[in-house]
Amino acid sequence: MKIAALQAEPAWWNVDKGVDKVIALAKEASANGAQLVGFPEAFIPGYPMRTWSGHYDPVFFTKFLQNCLSTKSEQYQRLLRGIKEAGIWAVVGFVERDGESMYCAQSIIDPSGQVVLHRRKLKATGHERTFWGDAPADSLKTTTKGPEGAIIGCFNCWEHLQPLLRFHHYAQGVQIHIASWPVLDSMEAGYPPQFSSDFQITATRYAAQEGPMFVICSTQVMKPENAAVCGIQGTPFDIKTGGGFAAIYHPDGRQLTEPLDPMEEGIVYADINLDDISTAKLIVDPVGH
Repeated sequence: MKIAALQAEPAWWNVDKGVDKVIALAKEASANGAQLVGFPEAFIPGYPMRTWSGHYDPVFFTKFLQNCLSTKSEQYQRLLRGIKEAGIWAVVGFVERDGESMYCAQSIIDPSGQVVLHRRKLKATGHERTFWGDAPADSLKTTTKGPEGAIIGCFNCWEHLQPLLRFHHYAQGVQIHIASWPVLDSMEAGYPPQFSSDFQITATRYAAQEGPMFVICSTQVMKPENAAVCGIQGTPFDIKTGGGFAAIYHPDGRQLTEPLDPMEEGIVYADINLDDISTAKLIVDPVGH
């Protein structure tokens, strides 16, 4: 089975262009032979990093809300039609608008354009709680059957730091996990350590080993000229070197893909054998015997 991880820049604060980009990337991954592609966290309309870097800005967040994606909207239906045209399994990360509330959401969509699982981030992190709501209990269902009957599942961002949620996820039999991340620069570039790509890479790779499971790590990227658009220019959260860290990890923790430049948009691919999970679980299986 061939799987794909994205490293791509959102169409910042534009829901229609964001849907267009999701469809285009899904079609590209499918054309290159992938059966499953994972998208970054909050890819539509982009992750609002400015919430960490300054005061609450109602003007910005009103525009942000207006460009979030409702599952009841024509834009969402157009996204589903686009995934059907691509003929691929896709895990799409977006900020969901439900009335006047927002949620960090993921939809698992099959090649017929049907949503087989939709979930929201259980608990927003830190300043995210200003504008993202908590998930309903049904978002504890994190997995579903995917390509070739493989059990696929997904988390957003720092859900990977919740030990009880990780155990619950593993107990659902997940074999291929999609880790959706925003744009985050490295400690070498001066980023705060807990927010750095170094920190998130450790969390993602550890989940692959602990599962054990294959992990698609998909991330946003930001061109330096868009730091001002995103309201983070000159702050500790300014993205200076692109902020991407997409990869695919093996159940034994190896990185199966060559790293992209953190400034580069692209898709990385890996051919995987699910039998490797059985081999890894002979050594480590947190929900086994």
